Amino acid sequence: MEIYNEAMEPIEHPDLTLGYLKPGVRTVHHEAVEGVEEQWHYETVAEYPNGGKDVSRVIDVPGVEAKDAWDEEIEIQIYVPYTPEELAAMEEAKNRPTTEQRIEALEAALAAYEAAYAEGVQQA
Repeated sequence: MEIYNEAMEPIEHPDLTLGYLKPGVRTVHHEAVEGVEEQWHYETVAEYPNGGKDVSRVIDVPGVEAKDAWDEEIEIQIYVPYTPEELAAMEEAKNRPTTEQRIEALEAALAAYEAAYAEGVQQA
């Protein structure tokens, strides 16, 4: 599938860490074609003593069928770069602890608190 930037210029290898792809459509216009009749002639391939001939048909101008003008819509991908704000938010989210890390930290703090409490109760 073809990939274009927002200015509809083709891109070979977009950097998906700095932007994303969204579906799009590119319209290609095809001009009308005038019909042309086939033009041809016969050429003698071989002549025989009894007056017979072998001939072949040689096409001088191939025939073309007439077609109306038409538009073709091609599905493409459009590369949209992230804004500086989106990149900053992504970097902040990457540095933020995950839910699992936060739960582990809370469990460790709770275990330390319980140990300190149990130690305080024993001394009293």
